[in-house]
Amino acid sequence: MGCPSGKRGYFSEGEVQEALIRSQIGFARPAVNYYRCDDCGDYHLTSQGERHPLLDEPDTRDRIKREQWEQEWHNRFK
Repeated sequence: MGCPSGKRGYFSEGEVQEALIRSQIGFARPAVNYYRCDDCGDYHLTSQGERHPLLDEPDTRDRIKREQWEQEWHNRFK
């Protein structure tokens, strides 16, 4: 079942947190937060609003930087 918003839904908070981090790694305009949808009950990413504190945790920042670096080098050798 899809959401009327047309956005991709994430079943658990852990799943949407991983998607939030992955969006920071892979997109020029990444999502900055997530919310629980009143229509479908799933979590959705959003590029609006305040930046989620998870993104400013040292371990998360290090992971994002490391994986962006890895992705950049991977793309150079495609």
